[in-house]
Amino acid sequence: MSNDQDHTVGRRHLLRRAGTVAAGLAGTAAVGAAAAGPAQAAPGDPVLQGRVNEAGTSTTLRGGSHTSAPLRLENSFVETGSDGIPISGPALRLTPTGRGLGWNSEVGSVSMSTFGTIWVVTRPGLPPMEGNFVEYVRTNANSNELVPIKPQRVIDTRTAAGRARIVNPAGNLDSAGRLLRGRTIQVNLESYVHIGEAVYGNVTVTGALGAGFLQIYPYPGPRPAEFSTINFQAGQTLSNFFLTGMTPVDDQISVHAQQTTHVILDVVAFVVSSGSVNPSFLPADGERAAEDRQAQLARRAKPSWAK
Repeated sequence: MSNDQDHTVGRRHLLRRAGTVAAGLAGTAAVGAAAAGPAQAAPGDPVLQGRVNEAGTSTTLRGGSHTSAPLRLENSFVETGSDGIPISGPALRLTPTGRGLGWNSEVGSVSMSTFGTIWVVTRPGLPPMEGNFVEYVRTNANSNELVPIKPQRVIDTRTAAGRARIVNPAGNLDSAGRLLRGRTIQVNLESYVHIGEAVYGNVTVTGALGAGFLQIYPYPGPRPAEFSTINFQAGQTLSNFFLTGMTPVDDQISVHAQQTTHVILDVVAFVVSSGSVNPSFLPADGERAAEDRQAQLARRAKPSWAK
């Protein structure tokens, strides 16, 4: 408990100090202009923007160049491992703007790509691997979110209108509209989702000419060899839940029939990360619920001590 309290006090101190530093930047600019050489930043002192900041003999803070981290915050924490060897805490190293991270970047380096993805060099690689691990941090731009919608009938091969979202009907449907044995259709879901990652739904087969199975899987992509979404008998009407990934570029899924049958697809939710769901298909008050959810996330992101 005392350790947590120490951390809380330290964080409050940093917040108060940040306000003081911001208020004093105008004054420091005039002083810096008159001083020759790099500005000095002793451990605990503010970092001056646009200047080389040195901490003297201490490694708490140091300047950098275009080939190394321009800002390094050393971690003084040292832990003794089970083998008795001391392990130093990783430093935080901020890389130059616009430069990416590679396996040869220093552990602790942080960079943001032009797509808004934050990349971090987390730890050294283990032999025989060369270099360090580079991983991305999940943010609002790349974290998946499950978005339920009002159930929507996507296709129903029993009617012409129900076949409108089938991208490739020619040669894959019989005269009654049934999906032919051994054929695959692509279903366009872009009316419902933009850059979707996955879709939840319900599939129904009816009027099958024989026993068989149906497969639903991402498009484009190979059909899974040993997999079935639903199995059925001749003439049987049967439903089953399905979940499949999607390729964000296309917002389509594939449906393959091992036996000729009518197919009905209903969708109930999508998984998105950087994409979005068509608001008109959200449940009643869906937009208000989304705003409330964002407000809750903002409150969670702001710690209790940051008042």
